[in-house]
Order: sequence, then C-alpha cells, then structure tokens
Amino acid sequence: MTFQCYLCQTILTSRKQLLSHERTKHKNNKTIPHLHLLIQPSFEQLISYQDAFIILIKKRLGFSRHSIGQKRLLINVFPENIFIHLFQSEPSFRYNSALRKYRCIFKGEEGEKRLKQILNYECWSSRQDPETKTTGYVLLANYEENYEISFIWVQTELIENNRTFQCGTVTCTFITDSGEFINENQSQKYIIKDKITNNSNQSQHRFILPRSPLQQLTLNQDV
Repeated sequence: MTFQCYLCQTILTSRKQLLSHERTKHKNNKTIPHLHLLIQPSFEQLISYQDAFIILIKKRLGFSRHSIGQKRLLINVFPENIFIHLFQSEPSFRYNSALRKYRCIFKGEEGEKRLKQILNYECWSSRQDPETKTTGYVLLANYEENYEISFIWVQTELIENNRTFQCGTVTCTFITDSGEFINENQSQKYIIKDKITNNSNQSQHRFILPRSPLQQLTLNQDV
C-alpha cells in the first residue's frame, strides 16, 4: 500500500513516512489542494459561527482567582469552509494535508485587534461585572510578555458499513486573567498586579445578536 502527498505528489510507502514528509518538506504549508471543492459559506453561516466563538470564549471568562489560567473550548461540528474563510488569509495559517488539520495562531495586542475584525465584535475578549468593577479577559499581552490564542480544525472520520462519515472539530486554546477596571474619559483601564494597561473596550455589555445585515467582514485588511 502506498501513500501520496497531495501537496507535491510524492509517493511514500507508509503513513508514518507521509507524516514525516509533511513535517519536514511542508512545515509551513498554506496550500489547500481541495479548496476548489469547497463552497463559499453564506453570510448567515459566518455570523452563526462568529457568534459561537464569542459566546463560548466569554463563558470561560470569570472574575475570581479560581477562574484564571489556560482554557479550552471545543466545537464538535464546525464546517471546514467556514474555518478556511475566517482564517486562511492570516500569516500564521497552516494546513497539514496528511492529518487534514488546520491551525491559526494570534499573539499579543496585534492578535487581539485582528480577531476584533475576524469575529466582527470589538469586545470579543472580555466580560465585565459592573457591580464589582471586575473584568475577566483573554490574556494576550501584559507588562511581562505576549501570549497567544490558537484555533485548530481537524477532521474526524468514521468508516462503517461501507460508508464514510466525516465531521470537523475546532479547538480554541487561550489563557484568561481578571482584574479591576475603571472608566477614565470614556476609556477603560485594567488594574492588574499594580500595573495599568490601556484597553479601548467599553465598560458595558453590547448584545451579540441581532447584527446589521450590512456589516461585512474585513478579512483582507492589514492590521
């Protein structure tokens, strides 16, 4: 039995060799050989999965010391074409053909700003409690270093009764923190570990739905 690399058409004698070949020869691959087979997602589909990311990220944000640290969310049924449409144009986007796996990583303040555009929501990374003046947020940068949030899509396959079943799963991994916030000249500041970092997010919640049908993604805009 032979295994073919769909990126360069090289024939290998085992799956192990194929995986090793892709790791060494196509480590930073962005090419998707089957892209022409995928349909363009509708605007309504994009909105639905953008909202899924926002809701699930915010559900993992808390206001106490017990709620901070590394978090992971999983979306068990996530269309491949949606993931590609949202992340393909990003510099960190990568595709492993042998594993049928995509990944995209955002880091630091620039990553936070870019995700505001991709998710079409200014306050995607924080949740606030006006009563205690405490904010739970996705930690991407502080006075010590930059942190990252990763999005990984992988295809799960089941072969049974001469049928092949396929399902895409997305995993999102990030670090959360919390701190007090104050309003100053309509600008928000977080007070964390005696350090102050500027943040332009507003201090009140905005309803995620409904959105104006005239809003469009700015996927190709440089940050």
